[in-house]
Amino acid sequence: MEKTLTTVGNSKALIIPADLIKKYSLETVIIEETAEGLLIKSASKDSGFQKNLDRLKRYKNEIYSQMELEVNDPEVKEYYSNPDTNFSDTDPDIK
Repeated sequence: MEKTLTTVGNSKALIIPADLIKKYSLETVIIEETAEGLLIKSASKDSGFQKNLDRLKRYKNEIYSQMELEVNDPEVKEYYSNPDTNFSDTDPDIK
């Protein structure tokens, strides 16, 4: 999304569309400098995305332990060895 900055006094302001404010529960934001430019994110740890990310981080070891237990399950082996199984929605970069 490309936006034009608005002049407010001696500063510039970015108008964030209402649907994005609602979607990400924005009240206050954090602006970070990155190698690619600026990153704007919610300062609230209560955002849905942040809650899910925190939950995944918290249970990561348990998830991997469960995966190790299931790796030799015959049904799991059959599912993943089937050439017709579609993995197009799998993110290969998950670490």
